[in-house]
Amino acid sequence: MAKDRAELPLERYFSIIENIAISGSEMNTSAIAKICDYPVGTTHRLIQNLLETQLLEKSDSGGKNYQLGQRLLRLLHAGSNSVKIAIAVQPILDGLANELNDTCYLARLVGHKVVSVAMAHPIDDVRGHIVPGRTLAPNVAASAKAILAFQSEEIVGKALTGPLEKIASETKTDREEIKREYSIIRERKYATCWNEMENGLGAVAVPIPLPIVGTIYSIGAAGFIDHLKKTSEIKIVEVLNSKVPQLAKALTDIGVNNGSFNSF
Repeated sequence: MAKDRAELPLERYFSIIENIAISGSEMNTSAIAKICDYPVGTTHRLIQNLLETQLLEKSDSGGKNYQLGQRLLRLLHAGSNSVKIAIAVQPILDGLANELNDTCYLARLVGHKVVSVAMAHPIDDVRGHIVPGRTLAPNVAASAKAILAFQSEEIVGKALTGPLEKIASETKTDREEIKREYSIIRERKYATCWNEMENGLGAVAVPIPLPIVGTIYSIGAAGFIDHLKKTSEIKIVEVLNSKVPQLAKALTDIGVNNGSFNSF
């Protein structure tokens, strides 16, 4: 005989997640217990398990309020269709490419790999240096480094597992050296790639942090080094950062409106 769904162990966890999501804000233990019709003690135990798995986290406002966790929200973004993301950010990328007069692109973290999602080139230039859908090397690509520098040791360890090939004159293959570069990137808030992916090519990228989710996207500019360096590195970073608020809003909206979120 099939069990009533409410009696299934996982149903209680999903009920808590659903009700916090539906509320659109944070909730405390008593409010969760009341809306889910669970004993307070049971609710407290379930919440602790959800906290340990990062599906919930304590609210930034302090106290004993809880909100959806980073792991859950990242899962929703990972499930977002790449085509929808590209459509949402394309106008911003087009404007950015014309302003910098170089190829501009968006990358995102999927699991422990960074992949390119969308690309734009200047209106008078058909060259594209980053192909959408391509996996970007963690030791090479500026956009990959701009994301991985802000990840946990576990994700970084997985990203750097396996052979790291020297594919250009300045490619780094020593894992400790790469981690030291990540540390510098965290401090200065941008990453570069000069003669690391291919001799003569360069790139500059900045992270796009999202509320709660953290940094799983980056925006970059890439091109021939001689052309790219006609604009100072700091100026490129400034222009890229000027578009981060627009991109963050578009990407946050995609995460919220993602079909997999509708079940909440």
